[in-house]
Amino acid sequence: MAGKDIKLSLWALDPSINIESVSELMTLNYNKPIDYLSDRPGISSFDRTLMNRWREYKPDQGFEVQEIEVFDTTFRYIPAKAYFETTVGLNQAIVNGTVLPREYRISDNELPVFFFEYIGRVYVIVSGSEYKVSSIRKLLMGHGRHATEEQKQWQKVHLKDIPNYNFTSDFFYWLISKENQIVETSLVKMEISDIRFLAQTGTERSDVRHESQGANILDEAVSKTGLGVNSRVDKIGTTISFEGGHINLIIFDNGACWVDNYSSAMNGVAGELEAFEENLETGTLTLFCGILPELRTAYNTEKDDDKWTTGHQAAARKLWALGAINELCSENEITLDEISQLEWFFNKR
Repeated sequence: MAGKDIKLSLWALDPSINIESVSELMTLNYNKPIDYLSDRPGISSFDRTLMNRWREYKPDQGFEVQEIEVFDTTFRYIPAKAYFETTVGLNQAIVNGTVLPREYRISDNELPVFFFEYIGRVYVIVSGSEYKVSSIRKLLMGHGRHATEEQKQWQKVHLKDIPNYNFTSDFFYWLISKENQIVETSLVKMEISDIRFLAQTGTERSDVRHESQGANILDEAVSKTGLGVNSRVDKIGTTISFEGGHINLIIFDNGACWVDNYSSAMNGVAGELEAFEENLETGTLTLFCGILPELRTAYNTEKDDDKWTTGHQAAARKLWALGAINELCSENEITLDEISQLEWFFNKR
């Protein structure tokens, strides 16, 4: 059972890797010998080896390329599970000269992984904590120190500047401006019902980071002040509702997402609502193949049509700044005469 947040990391494979190649790479041998047991007599090969491998997402499914339709568009993908084992250190594994039984020194880990094709590139979505997620690259994607030449066929896994999923601060300003509005493209209508999380970092005059979380955060002076001074926004939390369900999530600038499992749901086969985790395969692919690309499409369309320009963002920032000033004046009973003595207004005389 997942916790409150389902953490979804996004990577991009090397352009030379296609979705069929992924199926082949999953069948390689990823077992790893435990160094401190390699020369120890009386230990079976199984007991001195970490059994790392790719597993089927569902029984008898294999690693065949599958298809899913998201917003009337067909995408090819492979669902899988990354299975890897970790071991305790030498001093914990061998007690009084005796190697402990395997179950006392080796732990198993299994994470869902979805490979999908989008605009000629294969992307990877991994669900899990950053610590475990990074182990997948090292142990199952040829990035470990002891990776074989065969395993290195995965080539470089890109973690930053992900094509088509790199979201700028201007994109986030645009998305914030859509709170409680409908965003529509040729494929889908999406309602942006609230902004519940906001991370702001630095301005030309400051490098201070601030994060706000909770209902109605855009009514708070701190959040409005940050937006008013054009701080850099690198992640926001919102709820996106569409015909197939609704997702309460935090979107990061590198394309990663944290989905609130307790308040996100997808339509099941019969149209009934299911928790996001219960429909993880469909929910995750809908998010990364549909929701995020369509948000990006809507943003680019408004920029191309001059419906979202530097002037529009400046106007939005001005409203947020005025809102912050109003709230601060109210909280501190600041008078108009006191405001007129501020340096900005005093110098305007």
